[in-house]
Amino acid sequence: MKIKLINISHSFDLNINKKIEAVSNVSFQIDQNEFIGIIGPTGSGKTTLIEHLNCLLIPEKGSIEFEYLVQTKNRKTNQIEEQLKTRVIKKSWRKIKKINEIRKLVGIVFQFAEYQLFEETIEKDIIFGPINIGISKEEAKKIAKEVIVKVGLDESFLDRNPFELSGGQKRRVAIAGIIAMKPSILVFDEPTAGLDPQGAKEMLDLFETLSKDGTTIIIVSHNLDDILEYTKRTIFIKDGKIIKNDETLKILSDEEFLRENEMSVPKLISLTNKINQKYDTKIPYVKTIDELVNKIYEIKRSK
Repeated sequence: MKIKLINISHSFDLNINKKIEAVSNVSFQIDQNEFIGIIGPTGSGKTTLIEHLNCLLIPEKGSIEFEYLVQTKNRKTNQIEEQLKTRVIKKSWRKIKKINEIRKLVGIVFQFAEYQLFEETIEKDIIFGPINIGISKEEAKKIAKEVIVKVGLDESFLDRNPFELSGGQKRRVAIAGIIAMKPSILVFDEPTAGLDPQGAKEMLDLFETLSKDGTTIIIVSHNLDDILEYTKRTIFIKDGKIIKNDETLKILSDEEFLRENEMSVPKLISLTNKINQKYDTKIPYVKTIDELVNKIYEIKRSK
């Protein structure tokens, strides 16, 4: 699936005579199987932006183009065929059925997604979404068994009450419910908020696994160390506008730019710079602590 945002804007009424433009003239493209980070200062418009990606919000100006494959049955051959579809969403768009088609393909998991759990068993929570998009109950139960394992839990959890789980386990169940609808794109808003370091790493490793399976992953986060390690491309938004859209390492290694824009420098980048300054070395920027250790070892071995 591919999404192309073309000069979109969206504003909110503060009062009768005043509006705030949360997203202003934004354009960028999301291609299949990307791993993208979206960052920016608090109140910069990140959440408003991602709410356009599955039509929770419709742009007031501009348009969004969704390109995706749908399966149809050929009446002559009785074979299932794939057809490329394009939907252009803009302010005048009101075809709700077609919007629901898009929402099946783009799943958004908001901060503290575990608050969305409401059924008496985990299985019922997971199958709720698939049944609502037309999947039979029997097939939905099969899917539940697959996705509960995919998020790092086992089938024994399906009969348990979700409210008896830990915070991290609840979040995994909530994500399983989204994955069960088999979206092409998954968007996560502050997915590690409130988790301990081990829980956060397990969550991010899960996203990496989903990415390797072919799902496009988009993460909105204030934790730039997580963005550095896991994403390939980063979009920096401030005051509702995109001011950088480039390779993650290129953006996050620019200390001056980050500080000018109210963002903390990733700890790994800061550490690399301090080592280079203190020991007069030229260690290149890396994305993980293991890579940094290996680079230091290579330099020591070469001397």
